[in-house]
Amino acid sequence: MQIRIPKRELHLAAYMKAAGAQFIDYRQGSFIFESDLSEVEWRVNHSNSEALKVDRELFTLKTFFQRDM
Repeated sequence: MQIRIPKRELHLAAYMKAAGAQFIDYRQGSFIFESDLSEVEWRVNHSNSEALKVDRELFTLKTFFQRDM
């Protein structure tokens, strides 16, 4: 099945690509993948992944950079 992920959800698209979904194309502001898993399954897997937790921590740590200015 094809799954369209909007560009505002870049982290999900990157997770899907890294986790094995087949990247097909980028069209009209969306990443298009082919996968046996549904979009809902990808979203659940992503929300439970270490990748998302690490990304949140990176975002939190980046706030310290503003103190350097």
